[in-house]
Amino acid sequence: MTTTRFLFILLLLLNILLFAAARNWFGFASGESGNVSIELNRENIKILGHTPPPDAAQADDQGASADASEQPTGCLAWSGLSAAQNNKLISLLSAAGIQAAARDVQVASSWRVVNVQPMVTHEAAEVLADNMIELGVEKESIQIEETGDGKFLIVLSGSFKNKKSAERNLETINAKGVNASIEARNTSERRVEATVSKEKAESLLSGQSFAKRYKPCS
Repeated sequence: MTTTRFLFILLLLLNILLFAAARNWFGFASGESGNVSIELNRENIKILGHTPPPDAAQADDQGASADASEQPTGCLAWSGLSAAQNNKLISLLSAAGIQAAARDVQVASSWRVVNVQPMVTHEAAEVLADNMIELGVEKESIQIEETGDGKFLIVLSGSFKNKKSAERNLETINAKGVNASIEARNTSERRVEATVSKEKAESLLSGQSFAKRYKPCS
């Protein structure tokens, strides 16, 4: 083979190789084709959200747990206890850092029906009582009572422990044309009051007979 023929064949092979490379027959992606591939597959790219540091996430969880464990507080009052029980109650609450105090309050213990306007003399009260009897009020249910300021009040019923019973009796009296109203009879009551949640109070007083003998302060 002559030198000229060899060079001709070599140049031909080089041209074939360059042509094949330009056509990407060998499977190599050019820089441009690689960029196109990236553009076409953007859906495969995932953007991750912001992840808080472990310490911050743990602090948030602890804060949420603390909020969930807190119970709403309010004023609770225990009444009807003996002096010894009152002292025991105050001692247990105070030992837990809860301020408690005993005080006397006036509470309605019974109700009765009376005429609206007290009379200035006993004679005037008797005349009014006679008028009520003529309207149909039973004589046995009428009593004339002297008030502390020198006036006279007509009581139209006995004492009712239940206010609703007194209200029913009042409806009967009013239906006869008698102007009457309900009067509450108050008694003094010793109460122990404290600002604490129900759950905490029952936990601190667990085992005590008066643990749940509370009601909201009035």
